[in-house]
Amino acid sequence: MKAYERIIAVLAALMMLFGLLTVSVNIIFNRTGWLYKEYLCELENSVYYEYGISAEDASRVLARMMYYSTGRAKDLDVTIEEDGAEVPFFNERELSHMRDVRRLTRAILWSGAVCLVLSAAALAVLVIRKRKQALRLFAKTYLIAFIAALVLVIALAVWIVIDFDSFWTTFHVVFLDLESSTFDPAESRMIRICPAELFADFTGMLGTYAALFVGGGAVLSMIYLAYTRKKHELS
Repeated sequence: MKAYERIIAVLAALMMLFGLLTVSVNIIFNRTGWLYKEYLCELENSVYYEYGISAEDASRVLARMMYYSTGRAKDLDVTIEEDGAEVPFFNERELSHMRDVRRLTRAILWSGAVCLVLSAAALAVLVIRKRKQALRLFAKTYLIAFIAALVLVIALAVWIVIDFDSFWTTFHVVFLDLESSTFDPAESRMIRICPAELFADFTGMLGTYAALFVGGGAVLSMIYLAYTRKKHELS
């Protein structure tokens, strides 16, 4: 196997894993039917009775936030009823923060889409050229990357359970501007409809979809490695 084939196989495996992970993110952000049930069944006490925001309004606004983050909605021109009057939900500081979130989310999703296309193209080239060793290297690399990602996810999960505030602060320091991402619940409706329980359930759903797509890739890789090994032993 030539050096460039090794490089192609390794890069294709890493891009495939990242791309499949972003598919999971994309599904969560665009599948918002769960939000109403989330607020109605689990968050009503902390959102409605504490802040006076109904489950209908909270789920509608958050769905719009998620659509906006992926580019599916063009703006956040949303109103709710407060003290008998229709008022804009977001203030200017929140809108500025959501523009940053939109840029980050769209960059991740577009990068994932590009990685999937490039990975699929690389695999097609290896299959056409019958580079079986390179395909086995692809499968092995994917499995190694999957295990490493799994260890990282477990470590993050432990961190979140032990100290969610520290995790959340670090995330914003690394990926966003912390100062512009810090809000007072007394002044920010956006923070009121996003309690920690919501993020915990969101993370759980993301983990489920990631297990389905990224884990599915790992299963297919193991099947391919087992099949080619058995075929080699029989030949």
